[in-house]
Amino acid sequence: MSRVLMLYGTTDGHTAKVASVVASTLRAAGCHVDSICATRPQGDVSTASYDAIIVAASVHEGRFQRAVRRWVRAHPAGLAGRPTAFLPVCLAVREHRPEARVEINRIVERFLTACRWRPTAVRLVAGAVPYTRYGWFKKWVMRRISARAGGGTDTSRDYEYTDWNDVRAFVNGFAAAHELRATPAGAPALAAR
Repeated sequence: MSRVLMLYGTTDGHTAKVASVVASTLRAAGCHVDSICATRPQGDVSTASYDAIIVAASVHEGRFQRAVRRWVRAHPAGLAGRPTAFLPVCLAVREHRPEARVEINRIVERFLTACRWRPTAVRLVAGAVPYTRYGWFKKWVMRRISARAGGGTDTSRDYEYTDWNDVRAFVNGFAAAHELRATPAGAPALAAR
């Protein structure tokens, strides 16, 4: 059985939901998945026992979560030695302005360069705007950002922009491309009883 680490950082909870969908998709493909939040202290998470690693983090003020940056920087050899994917979660993904796409790509590239990591695959994921969880100032700022991105501005409700079918298709494609499955190649299959 392939073992996959799903490491994520979340600020308002949406990237945790993305990580949960990634993990459940991999489990449905027969993988063993450890889904770990980088922002919760649990000691060092070693890469040694995993066949693949997926990292998800959300963009806030032009940066990803500090705990995710620290973890990726601390494991360059472990990340380089196996299939990896990076899922940046950001509201700007849904913007149609070319400048927005350039900016999110710049943020991702700056992160990857600073961390000395070249993932096997990168998939941008549109995030969410949970207005009901925000204080008044963040609500005001996010309303402006959401309006610019063509998103909802009714601050009495939450908005979710993630294309879940795209996330699942990406994960299934990643698993297939790297032969992540229930029975590794060359291992004998259990006889049916």
